[in-house]
Amino acid sequence: MTVPRARFGADPWTLEPPGVAALMDKLRANGVPLREFAGVGPLYGVKTGCNEAFLIDTPTKDKLVAADPESEPLFRPYLRGQDVDRWRAEWSGLWMIALKSSGNHDWPWAKAAAEAEAEDLFRQAYPALHAHMAQYRAELTARQDQGEHWWELRACAYWDRFDQPKVMYQDITWNQRFCLDTGGMLSNNTVYFLPTDDLWAMAVLNVPVSWWFAWRTAQHGKDEALRLFTDYLNGFPIPRPNDGQRAEVEAAVGRLIAIAGERQAGTWDVLDWLRTEFGVAKPSQKLQAVADLDADAFVAEVKKGRPKGAALSSSGLKQLRDEYATSVEPLRRLVREADVLERRVSDVVNAAYGLTPAEVALMWDTAPPRMPVGPPVG
Repeated sequence: MTVPRARFGADPWTLEPPGVAALMDKLRANGVPLREFAGVGPLYGVKTGCNEAFLIDTPTKDKLVAADPESEPLFRPYLRGQDVDRWRAEWSGLWMIALKSSGNHDWPWAKAAAEAEAEDLFRQAYPALHAHMAQYRAELTARQDQGEHWWELRACAYWDRFDQPKVMYQDITWNQRFCLDTGGMLSNNTVYFLPTDDLWAMAVLNVPVSWWFAWRTAQHGKDEALRLFTDYLNGFPIPRPNDGQRAEVEAAVGRLIAIAGERQAGTWDVLDWLRTEFGVAKPSQKLQAVADLDADAFVAEVKKGRPKGAALSSSGLKQLRDEYATSVEPLRRLVREADVLERRVSDVVNAAYGLTPAEVALMWDTAPPRMPVGPPVG
């Protein structure tokens, strides 16, 4: 393969074949940088400096609130990187203690003249929370990321942006997982977000051609994960849609978000049923993606997950197959519906970039691993 000398300049070099390089140039030329398109840039999640103190599960949160009901508004649901999925995140029942820096919030202790006075006021206002944080006093005091006082989070100028609709994503990702949050979720520092509810922009970031482009242009990390750094995403080329393209994609994405929610709820219902009826306390990864299993594979995974030595009777087998037809088959229909919608969104975005059928075929012929949907059928 011959590579033009002009490619070896001050900018990063590319050794891609001419057709691939031309397609990459076309995507850049027919898109505008994300920051320009959306009018906003990525923001990162909360850096606690001591996750053990600030990030808790639901039983711990309930215990603290029971001891001190006044503290309940300070507990906010948050997302980790593994909770972020395509189109919609799946909250895992985890909470962040949102003790903002006194520089961002007018706490009862915010105007205290001395640290001892401030801590005494904190203890009086939230006694159970003070006792919880005091367990980690040494670690909290030693961290660099802290607010005006050792029990506070570091200063953050955009707390209000967490309360607004936003597109959330993983900063280190093995596949495309951009999702819309409208519930005011917080996130830790493994999750970044765009403070926008622009469904077109989110759709573009989730389609196959964007993964194809990102694979060739984003920094690669361990195990071929991609690093979606702020500067990189700010410059990601987003095509400007016409009114018809935007309307069609927004309707499709709205349905994809709804489908993701239905699948999550339905999957949890099946797993809860398996736990109570068949003793499957720790479902396998395959069972956690139950909509990907046919009836025989479903039965086989349940057998593997049952307590050691627990036999499956004929009536139990019938119960499993009946439940599969009742609960899992509808989830599989949702998967098929989502696949049709995903492919249509991809087609519309390709058209917005001005791609020809030959360029789309080239994209699929040179597709990297883990494309979000399969190649066109037929």
